[in-house]
Amino acid sequence: MLRLVLVGSQGDEVAAMGHGGIWIRAAVAVAAGGAIAARAVRRKSVDFSAVFVGVPAMVAHTVAGYRFAGLLLVFFFTSSRVTRVGEARKRALDPEFKEGGQRNW
Repeated sequence: MLRLVLVGSQGDEVAAMGHGGIWIRAAVAVAAGGAIAARAVRRKSVDFSAVFVGVPAMVAHTVAGYRFAGLLLVFFFTSSRVTRVGEARKRALDPEFKEGGQRNW
């Protein structure tokens, strides 16, 4: 059986994972990343170019370890929330204001 050793930033993050484990994590990441991306597009938080970068980034972080994926999700959700703070003022000041603080890559 093919074995892959992934080394994380913390000692307990070191995991010996069989070939099937990587595919399970990747499948979870594609499903979760796709659902989050669809919601973000509907809420106008991101555009489609960000989805094409964000979903593969989610897959890479999830395959490396669920902690890395969790950290990426915390960053995404908090930055999406903070972007909406002061939206009315930003709209008045910025001629290129995008609804929902829409971001792209």
